[in-house]
Amino acid sequence: MVPIFENKINRLFNNSILYNNIVMKLGIIFAFSSLLNVIFPSTSLAELIAEESIDEKWVVNIINENSVHATVNGQVTHGDGLHVRLVKKNCERGNLLTFVYTYANHPKIQQLGGNYVTTKFMGDEVIMKILYTSPFLMGHRATIDIGWASLDDLKKILSKENPITVEYVDSSEIKITDYFDIAQNSWSNDGVSDAIDRAVDMCKQL
Repeated sequence: MVPIFENKINRLFNNSILYNNIVMKLGIIFAFSSLLNVIFPSTSLAELIAEESIDEKWVVNIINENSVHATVNGQVTHGDGLHVRLVKKNCERGNLLTFVYTYANHPKIQQLGGNYVTTKFMGDEVIMKILYTSPFLMGHRATIDIGWASLDDLKKILSKENPITVEYVDSSEIKITDYFDIAQNSWSNDGVSDAIDRAVDMCKQL
C-alpha cells in the first residue's frame, strides 16, 4: 500500500521540496490521529454519559469500553448494589451481579472465589457463584454472579416484586454466615425496565 500511495503523491507533486513537505505534514497528521485514538478509543464511547446515581432508582451509571451496567443501590448495605451488566457485541443478554461487603475477618475469606453459595432470591432457592473476594475499606468485598438471562426474562424477574430480596443461607458445603456478617440485602425495582432499555441503547454504541 505504501508504494502506491507514494506514486500518487509523485504524480501530483513533481517538485521534490514540495513533496517532502507534504510527506512530513501527512506524517504529523497521522501521528496526531493515532494519539487521539489512544486518548479516545471510540468516538461513540466518549459521547456516552453515565447517569447520576439516584437512591432507590435504577440508572445506567457504569460505562466502559466493553460493558454497560444498569444499577441500583442496596437498601440494607447501600454500596452493595444490584447490577445488570451488558457486554459489547452481546447486548441482548444480561449478567446479574451483586456484592457483599463484610467486616467478618474469616481467615479463609479470600479463598471464597470460585465457590457456590445457596441463597433465597425473591423467595426461591438460587445457587450463586462467588467470583472473587478482595480487601475493601475496613473489611472484604465479595463479587457475586447471580447468572445470565435474556433481557426480557430479567425484566420479568426483577419487576415481579418490590423490593428485590436476597438472603445468603448456610449449607452443608459452606457456612456462609461465618464469612458474611450481614447475610441479606434488598433493592428497589423502580425504573428497572427503562434502565435496561437505556443500557441496551448504550451497549450497541460501544
